[in-house]
Amino acid sequence: MKTLILSLMVTVSFVTLTKAQSLATLTVSIENIENDEGMIRVGLYNTPNSWLEEVFMGGETTIENGKGQLVFKNVPFGEYAISLYHDENNNGKLDKYLGFYPKEVYGCSNQARGNYGPPKWTDAKFTIDQNTNKQIIKL
Repeated sequence: MKTLILSLMVTVSFVTLTKAQSLATLTVSIENIENDEGMIRVGLYNTPNSWLEEVFMGGETTIENGKGQLVFKNVPFGEYAISLYHDENNNGKLDKYLGFYPKEVYGCSNQARGNYGPPKWTDAKFTIDQNTNKQIIKL
C-alpha cells in the first residue's frame, strides 16, 4: 500500500512539475510610438487559423514617452504571433479607411508587414521555449 501511495505521489509531482516548466512569461515591448495618446492594444495568437481572427490572449497598455509594455503570464510553450495597434482615439477598434486600410498605426512580431493585405502568420510567428521570452515591436 505504501508503494502505491508513494508511486501516486511521485506521478502527481512529476505531472505538476512538467506542467509548471512548460509555461512562460512573455514580455512585449513596443517602441517608436508617435504620441502618448490612447492605448496600445495587443493580441497574442497561437495558431495560423486564428491569426488576426481570434485572440488567444489579449491586453492593452498605456504609452509613456513613445513606449509601452505588456506582460502575458502562464503562456504555454509553442508557436505564437503578435499583432498590435495604436488605438489613438481609444475607441477599442482599429479604425480603417474604406473599411480596409488601417488608419491607425499597427505592428506585428518580427516586424512582419503585409504586401497588399495583412502580414502572414509565417512572417510573424516565433517560438516560446524558455521560462521568459521577450518580443520588441517597433512601430
